[in-house]
Amino acid sequence: MSQYEVSTLKKGLQILDLLQTKRFLTLKEISETLQLNKTTAFRLLHTLEDMEYINKFENYFELNTKKFHSVADHDTSIDWTTLRSPYLLARNTGENVYIGTFDGSDLVMRQVIKPPFDEPFTEEIGDRSPQHYTAIGKVILAFSDEDQQKEALSLLSSTPATDHTFVDPELLLYHLDVIKKQGFALDDEERFIGLRCLAAPVFMDNKVIAAVAIDGPVERMKRSMLRGLTNKVITASKDITAEINANYQI
Repeated sequence: MSQYEVSTLKKGLQILDLLQTKRFLTLKEISETLQLNKTTAFRLLHTLEDMEYINKFENYFELNTKKFHSVADHDTSIDWTTLRSPYLLARNTGENVYIGTFDGSDLVMRQVIKPPFDEPFTEEIGDRSPQHYTAIGKVILAFSDEDQQKEALSLLSSTPATDHTFVDPELLLYHLDVIKKQGFALDDEERFIGLRCLAAPVFMDNKVIAAVAIDGPVERMKRSMLRGLTNKVITASKDITAEINANYQI
């Protein structure tokens, strides 16, 4: 240890470095990772939170991004991988989490979170698929304007991914109306056999810009569990909407 080193300051900075890497940790995870006793970790976290360098949500701590971002960073270029709400959804459900947006006629994955739910699963970020193949694409379409829906229907592929994929424009249009009324979409083995997916829309200034979803095998995401999981996805979509509207502007 350097003679000029201040150990308490160093420990506080180590916590900030750790949260920058892992993004979202509990008191126990922080104390164990940095080999701090819980009392010391608690005091350091309380101080950092009091000075608004970190935030606490439920039992998790995260960096206060407003403290580290300049005004120039506050724009419409959303970094979906830095949002906290999707990590809460992943940990609360134990399922993979996805956020997707439209790019032309494609659905593009902007965030993917898989176990242990502490960092983005970069291998699948950027993946593309037809808009109507997934619950994410369907729920965005359902809340999009009529022109965007017509364009999507005109590009509807006649080659289904599975026997459950929509290929009839009229049936899909009716399905989109149902999705908008209920506020969520279900992909019931429409893209991959054996996989279910639930999605809900994300808005900026009352305009749909993305959707968040969870997926899992049908053996685990049983029909009897869908109602409870749907409520969690809808709650997460509202939290993400609030988070981006608080941190980004048009």
